[in-house]
Amino acid sequence: MSSSVFWALVRKDLYLQRGIMIVTVLTCLLAVVLTSLGKVGLAVGGVLFLTADIASGIFIAMYSLMAERKGLSHLFALSLPISGFRYDLSKLVSGYLAYGIPWLVLTSIAASLFLLPGQDRGMIVYVLLLQMFALALFSVMLAVLFAVKSELMSAAVIVVVNICFSLFVVDLNLPQNAQPMHGPTLVWTRFAVTGLCVDAAVMALTLIFALALLSRRRDHF
Repeated sequence: MSSSVFWALVRKDLYLQRGIMIVTVLTCLLAVVLTSLGKVGLAVGGVLFLTADIASGIFIAMYSLMAERKGLSHLFALSLPISGFRYDLSKLVSGYLAYGIPWLVLTSIAASLFLLPGQDRGMIVYVLLLQMFALALFSVMLAVLFAVKSELMSAAVIVVVNICFSLFVVDLNLPQNAQPMHGPTLVWTRFAVTGLCVDAAVMALTLIFALALLSRRRDHF
């Protein structure tokens, strides 16, 4: 019974967040189309893609955790035959799925565009660096929002996430970092390898932190 309730809660969250997931994919597809319309379109499309990518993570994390707490709808879920830990775990799983599914679709589309004739295939590394950093930031945000309950702290987390992403984009676009990616082959520079390894480590650590936090939590209300 507990397992069926767990997956029912996961499906419920995915159903409620389907609008965010669909809008994210459609917005990013529009951004991809814009990037083919000259330099202005490339600039606008690039900003739109990144904004939708990060904003969707914020909305999904906030809606999944803060909205239910504010509306007290989690009290009904906790009255079901499921432990508090498994309830929180369902939020963690649904959060990663709600963000991860569109993330995977968009990363695949963005990377595949640079496989077309005449494109710089090296830019696939650029796409992976951006998308992996975005996924790592989402992982951090989701884990932290499990730990904090105040709206003020949640807002502070969002500000920090946006600042970190902006700083990373600036660093990624420095000539010494971006130039090796503008070519016909994949070039795995030290910057690229280090960035991907750090992202993977951050995601692993935040997941471990979240699971440890949930396993020790006694107050699920």
